[in-house]
Amino acid sequence: MKNDLFYLDTLENQSVFIRKEKKETDSLLAANINFNPTFSSFGTMNFKVVKDTKNMTIILKDDLQAGVLSYKETIQLQWKLSQENKVLDNIKVQKAETDYGGRSWIAWFAADIPVFDGPYVFMGLPGLIVEMEDSANEYHWRLIGNKKISQSELQTETVMDGEGLISKEAYIKNKESLMKDPLPVLMQAMSEVTKDTKAMDNMRQQAEALKKYYQDNDNSIER
Repeated sequence: MKNDLFYLDTLENQSVFIRKEKKETDSLLAANINFNPTFSSFGTMNFKVVKDTKNMTIILKDDLQAGVLSYKETIQLQWKLSQENKVLDNIKVQKAETDYGGRSWIAWFAADIPVFDGPYVFMGLPGLIVEMEDSANEYHWRLIGNKKISQSELQTETVMDGEGLISKEAYIKNKESLMKDPLPVLMQAMSEVTKDTKAMDNMRQQAEALKKYYQDNDNSIER
């Protein structure tokens, strides 16, 4: 079992869902601060989901350490609303269910909070999703707090439309290939000058470590 903290930054009809460590890493990169992230700091959910809640579209930017893959998708969720209600941390919530990414999901949303958004790609309910889990209880998100921040702090910088985007089918195929053998992708970043014996040995060791990491952490959200 692993625990992570995520942020859902919202601004009008746009939002960004991102893991805390990923947001901090991006901030360091933007500030040109040198750092040496490890596989564990990257995690298996090193993605950023940018949403357009008005048009029900998302851009997912997945940083796989050996390469970044991005795709755009129109989300078509068929929500089934239930009359079941409960209270979570003094917030009245209502149950809803949907299927997405090979999993069945249960959501609890607060109609009193007019933010039609939630974790990962989920959105479109008449209120903020306060809690969400899949039927196998392998993924479970729960709201633990909220605060207002300045517009300059919002993580709304994104992959622009059409910039570096591929189809979701190509994303899945490329991601599977990269996770099986990250060495070719890692080598692309090396110039011919640096491809000496020692550098190649280090690159192969890094590729094997990355490959093993993904093999040990292969329970992806979508399957």
